Amino acid sequence: MNRQLLLALGCVMLLAGWMSAFLYRSLPQSYDIYYLVPTLLLAFGMGFVLKVVSGRLTAVILALTAVASVLAVNTLYPSKGVTLLGIQKKLNSAMIGKPVTVQVRAADRGGIFSTDQTLAAFADIEVNLFARTPGPPRMLAFDTAGNLFVSIPKLDAVYLLRDDDQDGTADQALLVSADLDRPHGLVWMDDRLYVAEPSRLLELRDIDSDAKADLTRVILEGLPDDGGHWTRSLAMGGDGFLYLSVGSRCNACEEQDERRASILKIDPATGSAEIHATGLRNSVGLAFSADRQSLWASDNGRDNLGEDLPPDEINLIVAGGNYGWPYCFGAQQPDPELGKQAVCRETLPSTVALQAHSAPLGIAFGDRLAAPLKDRNSLYVAFHGSWNRRVPTGYKLVRIPFVDGQPTGEVEEFLSGWLADGKAWGRPVAPVVGPDGALYLSDDRADAIYRIRWKTQE
Repeated sequence: MNRQLLLALGCVMLLAGWMSAFLYRSLPQSYDIYYLVPTLLLAFGMGFVLKVVSGRLTAVILALTAVASVLAVNTLYPSKGVTLLGIQKKLNSAMIGKPVTVQVRAADRGGIFSTDQTLAAFADIEVNLFARTPGPPRMLAFDTAGNLFVSIPKLDAVYLLRDDDQDGTADQALLVSADLDRPHGLVWMDDRLYVAEPSRLLELRDIDSDAKADLTRVILEGLPDDGGHWTRSLAMGGDGFLYLSVGSRCNACEEQDERRASILKIDPATGSAEIHATGLRNSVGLAFSADRQSLWASDNGRDNLGEDLPPDEINLIVAGGNYGWPYCFGAQQPDPELGKQAVCRETLPSTVALQAHSAPLGIAFGDRLAAPLKDRNSLYVAFHGSWNRRVPTGYKLVRIPFVDGQPTGEVEEFLSGWLADGKAWGRPVAPVVGPDGALYLSDDRADAIYRIRWKTQE
């Protein structure tokens, strides 16, 4: 075999070896025997190249074929986890944030906050403990008076937190209602608190202003509650309708109830409901844009397909849209167990791909923040953190920049540090912008709500 042909064959084998190595990260873990493929290709490729050129030139060729393979995988398989977006996320993760100690007043010392806890900030911010909650907090909503409602499903309760002296910490935690069933999603509108339970949508009213629910009206009942994802999240659109997410009953399966893995559009006055969008496995985060016209949602991808597959998602929700689950994910990529390319072509791709198993939960737009313009023009996403991964990921708050109402595609670290030495002392759940221009964030492992304040606005 002549030298040119031997060199060409070696380069082809190196390219194939690198590509198969990158794609291996996206395979189910039951395919571990697959590691032999990239190992053999790379070994034989290096052997052929070394027969023709020097060791130093072989190293250069090895590096160039690796770069070429990354670009090829990025082009051919944009949802496989070796995308340019994925590289950007890894670079951002490698950046070193500024240490920020969570400021805790003496009265709130105890538990995890008995000692100082330090986070890593990627903006010029301060973080203080706004409140320690009586149980794991989930979703948040402010009323027009600046009081913060928080749902605590574990206690079947909703609390109201007041900061009477406006010092950035809650002075009172008042029980609004404890006669509920795992309340989750919250929306405040027109002196009424809308609360989403697994099987019902409720309206709570406080007639005598004592911070306790005096009237409870069932807007909608009979939502599917037969196991699986039980959380129900809420958002209010500019059209006056409530939008409610209903997660799937399984990891990956064909649903019998068409309301599963969907977002419902509900008239709060009559309880009339219709399916607004489908194919959304578990969209815990719902948020409308600043003009309250565009609905955005986070979505948690399925488990048991390996470390980096499928990507979690941020989706722009349109009426009648089908986002693929359980047949497809990401950029219309067929599920290896249930998917078909013909079906996936009829679905909507995700708008932003996120690191697999990050568990994106609550989301919030930053337009009302007292912050620099770039931070206001962003969507904030709470990564609750992984369980289906050998190396943990998530446990942070990220920022997705927007330009002219659309995401740039970048996913930037904003606040991290809840995962330390492979162990998580906190798990972010949901951000919300307060009337004071600060960003509030719930944490259902530390039983805490943080207040994030920018030191400068420009």
